[in-house]
Amino acid sequence: MIRSKILQIFILSLYLFVSNIPNAGAASTKTAYDFYLSGNRLYDDGKYDEAIRAFEQSLRLEPAYYFARNNLGVAMAKKQDFKQALRQFTLCIDKKWGTQADRFVLHFNRALVHQAGGQARSALKDRAVLKELDPIRAAELQNSKDYIFMDALYTQKRNEKDRDSFFQTNKTAISKGKIVVRKIPGHSGNLQEYEAMGLIEGTVEDVSSILTDYSKYPEFMPNIKEASVRYSTEDGFVVDYKLGLPMGLVKKYRLRYRVKKEANKVQLLWKNLPLTGIKPKETIVDTWGQWLLETYPGNEREVLAYYRVYTDPGKIPLGFGWIVEFMSKDSIPNVIKQTKRRVKEVKR
Repeated sequence: MIRSKILQIFILSLYLFVSNIPNAGAASTKTAYDFYLSGNRLYDDGKYDEAIRAFEQSLRLEPAYYFARNNLGVAMAKKQDFKQALRQFTLCIDKKWGTQADRFVLHFNRALVHQAGGQARSALKDRAVLKELDPIRAAELQNSKDYIFMDALYTQKRNEKDRDSFFQTNKTAISKGKIVVRKIPGHSGNLQEYEAMGLIEGTVEDVSSILTDYSKYPEFMPNIKEASVRYSTEDGFVVDYKLGLPMGLVKKYRLRYRVKKEANKVQLLWKNLPLTGIKPKETIVDTWGQWLLETYPGNEREVLAYYRVYTDPGKIPLGFGWIVEFMSKDSIPNVIKQTKRRVKEVKR
């Protein structure tokens, strides 16, 4: 017992020492996601050379960021640089990055590049893969010559498609009340992305009202110690959080929420916003995610809740690898469990 306590104190001291070592890159607060968004805007404006530079900068920071790599390939194809565009799509395909819906995009874009480069046989091979991945979509896009760009709209549609596939695969377990979790492949190092799904008793309005009451998160959400609503936006809110970790460690971060409501369906999306005035060790590099809430088919008193979250905790000192699991995998099922409990408590 005493040895264990001494070991914990030693590890904590080591963490504090390493975290205070000057970081040469601390002056730059732009993330891979920031450069990716900048590249998207430049691409939309037709500034392909500048978009390419932005995507390349994004990939210098995060080489496995396949959204940026796909869009880099698309921008290069627009510049008629088919050799380099092919290289980007092929790298993503060979690495098996992304979900099935993402891989459809990569093979589709590569097929167009092969066609443009006069490689008809190679294009047909990619077209054959498309039919295996999604025969309906392959038929719909059979005559399309437009590259598929990965942006916010694509992400939303992809997540809905992934949700549907995830549900069909685990329908029996979910219908019995089990919460199912899957790790999204394609991320390296400490980067983590998960999807989870389960049933929550109540209506979509019941659940969404709980999840949009951000200041109450410390009362039921795992590991959240403090939550402060900073200000409102046109379609949501900006909220500051303090995450409590074992051994007294704390992480602070700021999220921007957006809410989209439809009949019997609510989407809650969030994205990390940079925090100024704090040390890198006190925050996380990036996170974003989404709730998709929909009335369970055949039961208006149950909600099918789909939860998806990406987290980049930043540099983790030696001996602190558990932080990654604690902030992602270990907490994923509890997010849905505690939300279920909260809805039940409020409805009493």
